[in-house]
Amino acid sequence: MKSFSINRQLITSTMKPNKESEEVAAAEEYTDKYFSQNVAFLEAIGHFGYGIENLTWNQVKKCIEITKIKGLNEDDLFNEFTELRLTFEMIQKKEVPLLDQIQFFLSNEGQEEIHNSSTTSIHQSEANEEDEEEQIKMIRSDRLWAMLLAANATPTPNIKKLICFLYSIPASNVYVESIFSDMKHLLSDSRNRISVDLVSAELQIRRNSSLSCTDMHQYLLSHKELLGAIRSNNKCAFKKQRVQ
Repeated sequence: MKSFSINRQLITSTMKPNKESEEVAAAEEYTDKYFSQNVAFLEAIGHFGYGIENLTWNQVKKCIEITKIKGLNEDDLFNEFTELRLTFEMIQKKEVPLLDQIQFFLSNEGQEEIHNSSTTSIHQSEANEEDEEEQIKMIRSDRLWAMLLAANATPTPNIKKLICFLYSIPASNVYVESIFSDMKHLLSDSRNRISVDLVSAELQIRRNSSLSCTDMHQYLLSHKELLGAIRSNNKCAFKKQRVQ
């Protein structure tokens, strides 16, 4: 809310006096309209952003009813949710602070340690030292879920699928815009006949693959069937025809 107030002041300071009230009213009307249409969905998924400590089964059930994720087994999901709550209680009883446990887990996974920029709060230039110390101690819920899923003694495929779905929802359109940026390189004047499936496959590789260019090249060379598919016309939306 603090960052919103600052941004609002910056915006209104650039507005002309006679248009300020009209533009602010229009912005507020759009915001109210957007959230009124999505309030049930936002409330359902919002509970997961606070971790598992205060999350109830009724909230989980409400979320799966709204999201309608295919392939979830509700009975197994309940058992997995109960197991994760027990795992979380065991982790909390350890002498090591929860934040330190998450940092240790991330370091073992080869990820970067938590810094100020990775907390859920946005640092403001005017924030005092006390506020900064409090923000550093905050825990990202996605990393807490990742540690819980990895620390649980038995696999939890259903709740993992649910968590992955919820945290794959972009918080803004920035990620979506980056997808369109990649598509511009895939669909160019020289590559204007490739199929939609090929574009989808290339985007998934670009976004999800962790292989280096050298490793990717070696991987392709070691799979003859894949090389054959690359050379074929199946990647195009049409079949080449010999001109008489």
